[in-house]
Amino acid sequence: MTTTVSAPDARAEQVLRACPQLRDLGAGSLRALAGASAVRHYTAGEPVFLEGGPGDAMFVLRQGAVVARISSAAGDVIDLGVAAEGHAFGYFEVLQPGPRTEDAVAVRDSTVVVVPAAAALRALRTSPETLLALARDLVRIVSLQNRARSGLRRPVDRRVAALLLELADGRDVVDFGGPQSLLAQRLGIARQSLNTALRGLADRGLLTVHAGGRGAALERAALAAHATGP
Repeated sequence: MTTTVSAPDARAEQVLRACPQLRDLGAGSLRALAGASAVRHYTAGEPVFLEGGPGDAMFVLRQGAVVARISSAAGDVIDLGVAAEGHAFGYFEVLQPGPRTEDAVAVRDSTVVVVPAAAALRALRTSPETLLALARDLVRIVSLQNRARSGLRRPVDRRVAALLLELADGRDVVDFGGPQSLLAQRLGIARQSLNTALRGLADRGLLTVHAGGRGAALERAALAAHATGP
């Protein structure tokens, strides 16, 4: 269940100041932004916002994990990307007012700073550098989303391999970040399809799933070669 801290949180300004997309805002703008903001706590699986809802705020993730998610016409759930801790998300509809074009869902218990759209726009008008930083970040996000959509045409086992390498971030082990069902949702596939792909990758000697099924040891070089194959 969502819990809202309506009074300004003592850490809100600190979180906003550390946010890469907002770091160029002046001290006065950051204080005003923090004073207008609220802090909300979401449990795993709870939506921060839903497609079609009002774009009346932007958010900064203080801790946890929030994923951008859409549903296809066929009913598949496709995860487009995860907001990094300390980063802003949900600001497109603040810059271009309109209804939300996707869902944002907490995949772990998460805490976010909620910045009302009107306060965000007042602050952004004082800093062209911040607007440019958000524009650059939008280009990055659109690129990732296009890659995620185009990746749906690739074989499931190669998509699974690519996602595991992304989550591992250069390490030889990967934490799935929760039950395998969440991993399956990120790829827009059934849990059974994920299990089949993981078994196939394990049979090829490309990974070893940990006991409990929430992580794996990777043969990174071989897994990368498989992920980029035809």
